[in-house]
Amino acid sequence: MATTKTQQRGFIAKLKSPFLSLGKLLRDVWNELQRVVWPSHEETYSFTIVVIIAVIVVAAWVGFWDLFFVKLVSWLGLYGH
Repeated sequence: MATTKTQQRGFIAKLKSPFLSLGKLLRDVWNELQRVVWPSHEETYSFTIVVIIAVIVVAAWVGFWDLFFVKLVSWLGLYGH
């Protein structure tokens, strides 16, 4: 049974479809990146400092509670040593 030209075009269109969608996606991404307002050097520096301080504070908080519970479990003798 021979395939018709309409069936062949439909098959080719199905093969092209993902690549056309990818091309549209990449164009849309590029257009969005052109509209982005990037932070200045000073803003980037100050946000970085804020993040570093926040990480240090959270690490100290978690470390404190970890040490507290390790000492508590050790004091209660729940380690089994």
